Amino acid sequence: MILFWILMLFALLNILTALAAFWKKKKIPKLSVFPGVTIICRTWEDDHVVERFIKRCLAQNYKGNLQIIIADDASTDKTESICKKYEKAITYVKAKKHHKWKALFLNKIIKTKVKGDILINTDIDAVFSKNYVTEMVCCLQKNDAVSSACIGGNTGTLISKVRTIEDFWIFCTGMKGRNNLTNQAAIFGGSHGIWMQVLKNVGYYGEKTITEDSELTTVLNERSYKTGFCDNTIVLLEDVETFKQYVNERKRWIDGGIKTAEAYKGGLNIHNLLFVVNYSLSITSLLSLISFYFNPIFAIPFTLNIFTQILSLYQFKAKLQVYSWLPLYTLIDPILMSTTFALTLWDNLIYKRVKWVKVSGKKYHLGRKLKKVFK
Repeated sequence: MILFWILMLFALLNILTALAAFWKKKKIPKLSVFPGVTIICRTWEDDHVVERFIKRCLAQNYKGNLQIIIADDASTDKTESICKKYEKAITYVKAKKHHKWKALFLNKIIKTKVKGDILINTDIDAVFSKNYVTEMVCCLQKNDAVSSACIGGNTGTLISKVRTIEDFWIFCTGMKGRNNLTNQAAIFGGSHGIWMQVLKNVGYYGEKTITEDSELTTVLNERSYKTGFCDNTIVLLEDVETFKQYVNERKRWIDGGIKTAEAYKGGLNIHNLLFVVNYSLSITSLLSLISFYFNPIFAIPFTLNIFTQILSLYQFKAKLQVYSWLPLYTLIDPILMSTTFALTLWDNLIYKRVKWVKVSGKKYHLGRKLKKVFK
């Protein structure tokens, strides 16, 4: 029965997180002052998506000064020639030599090129609405740093469908719920904003691990800065589509999280513990389902977990077809996660490290056309 009570505890914490996402907070007032903003994006061999990103930035309806920086980490494709077409509207900086980690390059550019009071950092494959910057700045009125909701917009494979369900839960409803419960939020690399003075105060992005966003989150929480979640805008990103891509992506995430916990004292807190519980939803769901075969009482945590997943999709208005992917998440995601954990440990035991690799091989992003999976 110990397993039952462990699974019940996890199920109750997960459904509490999902329900907390529905709590209503005070409305953020509209902007009366428009601080200068810099959008920065690091790119590497992404000539097939860089122009789409630039156009999205130039289409923003933000009323203040907006600087756009494309930080090219020594691409050998057509990225430079494409960016040169927009040289009057953007700041293009190209590294002479590729950097091992993202933060090593970004920090150099931020220290010398950024003009805005606020820095917004997102991925080159990101697709966002015209009011993206405005909504991020609104949320930064009461926060030192914020992340926005991020959901995959390519759903053509089983793996990408599983990742989309995870996006709704971990990076949207779960994030909002954790923020409401703990007054903290993770600052994800896919889309976040931070006041430049705060970034300077914490020594810019951390360079100790391959996950600079995990380091930044930890340092901000260590120093009691207020981190928040912007759910008024949703960024579409390209999710991984194959098993190999999933492993390449997730090994970095897991290893970076472990290395960050080792390097910083502030890694162990209520928010991060709750994140681990939320992250393990699919595993505890599958364990409950298997255990139900031996004892019907395990139907209770399994039902709670399924209800949690449904709530996560409902909160961010997922289209009806997305609900049909829930069984895939319950059955496939635990296998993906377990395999990746094992391979991460293997790399550390054999090679003493996990390499930063391009998720899809030759190109980091495949350049898929991203479509909304929410209403």
